[in-house]
Amino acid sequence: MAIKNSSGIGGLFKIIGALAAVIVIITIISSACKRIDAGHVGLVVKLYGSERGVQDVTEATGWVWYNPFTTQIEFPTFVQNVVFTRDATEGSRSNEEFRVTTKDGLVVSFDVSMNYRVAPNKAAEIFRKYRKPLEELDKTVMRNYMREAYNKVSGKYTAEQLYENKIQFQNESEAEIKSFLGREGFVVEQVVLLNELRLPQGVVDNINAKINARQIALKKEQEVAQERAEAQKEVEKAKGYAEAMRIRAEAESEYNRKLAESISPNLIEYEKIKKWNGQTPQYVGAGGGIIVQPK
Repeated sequence: MAIKNSSGIGGLFKIIGALAAVIVIITIISSACKRIDAGHVGLVVKLYGSERGVQDVTEATGWVWYNPFTTQIEFPTFVQNVVFTRDATEGSRSNEEFRVTTKDGLVVSFDVSMNYRVAPNKAAEIFRKYRKPLEELDKTVMRNYMREAYNKVSGKYTAEQLYENKIQFQNESEAEIKSFLGREGFVVEQVVLLNELRLPQGVVDNINAKINARQIALKKEQEVAQERAEAQKEVEKAKGYAEAMRIRAEAESEYNRKLAESISPNLIEYEKIKKWNGQTPQYVGAGGGIIVQPK
């Protein structure tokens, strides 16, 4: 009986050992296999042998098999958003605002939001060059290129010009950033300046004073223009009245002329006869004298 029990226990251990081996094999296989989802590019990097290093990075898609001596990195190719701001509640807890120097030597700071993606055919090249995952690149390498682009553009403006031409500064800077990062394999979709540019207070006060002066001058110009328009309106009104009087006078004159032309001696006598009541007039003028006729 003891031999049978020993044999039974040994068989059980063999079964358990076989199951454990299967589990280990399955674990190894599953850990050495990963699917590259849509919107990503997989990079397989060899870490052993004479082929290890930068030159051994290869792109992979779909299901990827690799051994324990191989590491696999995923680069997302869909659009990423990164924010650089001094606000500790947005982006990073540290101050990540951009600070540039203007043409007149003043420092201007501002916050930035950027949408970008990795060109799929450039993912391997980017990793070969920087050996960092994407979430580290946008805060280091990409930020440095952006700072260089902003300083290049801001050097053409004074602080006041930068404040008054914010949109133009943003557009020129975006073009430079796209050029800088495009050469590195990044596709920049959009770069936006967040909030207002932060300038020295003295510059802001001078700008506000000039803006107020312009608004006052503009208001005065508008008032003068309105008064001129009102005066012109009165002139036109007077001209219209005078023209109406002229037309009326001409009409009356024409009427009188035609009336005078229509009157003849016979017509006068006819009108007298129409108005005579049949009585002999008491006073008759003849030859400049007056004769009184008896009743």
